[in-house]
Amino acid sequence: MTKLLYGVSPIGLGHSSRAVAIGTELLERGAEVTFATGGPAVAFLRSYGFEVFDVVTEPNPIIWNGRNVLPSLWYYRYWRGYKASKTRARRVAEELKPDCVVGDEEFSVLSVALEKGLRAIMISDELELGFARTFLSRSIESRVARWYKELQTSVDLLVVPEEGSDEGKLWHSGPVVRKVTAGRDETRKSLGLPLEGALILLTLSGSGSGSHLIPAVESAVESAGLSATVAVAGGRGGPAQGRTRHLGFVRDLQNLVAGADLCVSLAGKSTIDEALSAGTPMIALPLKDHFEQEANAKALGFTHGDIARLGPLMVDRLGRRQPPRKYDGAVKAAVRILEMC
Repeated sequence: MTKLLYGVSPIGLGHSSRAVAIGTELLERGAEVTFATGGPAVAFLRSYGFEVFDVVTEPNPIIWNGRNVLPSLWYYRYWRGYKASKTRARRVAEELKPDCVVGDEEFSVLSVALEKGLRAIMISDELELGFARTFLSRSIESRVARWYKELQTSVDLLVVPEEGSDEGKLWHSGPVVRKVTAGRDETRKSLGLPLEGALILLTLSGSGSGSHLIPAVESAVESAGLSATVAVAGGRGGPAQGRTRHLGFVRDLQNLVAGADLCVSLAGKSTIDEALSAGTPMIALPLKDHFEQEANAKALGFTHGDIARLGPLMVDRLGRRQPPRKYDGAVKAAVRILEMC
């Protein structure tokens, strides 16, 4: 039996969602998978029955009013967290004695694997860095970028969960999504949502950094005269307010994405891929100055400024489903990982 130590970045829950999809496929192929992460990702992964070590400390980016700010401070806090996480990850690796190590944008476990001569497999859709906006932050980011590039070239396999051309260690699995496990009516009923009528899903990300979108979506629905229920996934949850239902944390969000008539979200890759996989129409509104989200949104034709024309966008896209793409990147990634181990 192949034994894997699988590190997962705890920033948001997109990495954890991807890890659930790949981890499930690894288990079905007879592997023994133990996760290492931190924060809310610990409980999230454990809810699927995985063994999880709570050893990773990674700060969320600093978000103010829909904008990514103070990247220098975030890099500093991230580096301190990485150093502490690496010490704890080393103890986990010594206890488990894995055959190989996987890291989904969680770098402390990968660094430990390289130290110990273990097979190291990195999963990342963010191969470059671009958060810096000032001279100081660019100076800091350039040093981090050199370290990051060296890590990429040192691992045995670099898995990119997108479509693309493979070269050397760089291998593309295609998008990775969780399987839809419940239908539209079952999902709505389980969450106390009306079975009839249009449903607009607003996702705030695992860190809740999209909270600025709540009033924007509510205002857009009213100004556009849309007769639709707005389901807010993420944040603290709470009582219904008019047509808005505050659901709080929704574990199997892929089911709600598939059952919605429109998904409005930040431009995180996991939610985008789950919407595209299900054929659900989507509006992706990236955090300003968050280069990864801005790139994801641009690929779909959106920008941060589209929040100002949200009403017309919602009218144009509500209920206009596309053919499902049904991505199988999780299966491909699991098979390739086991081949490498």
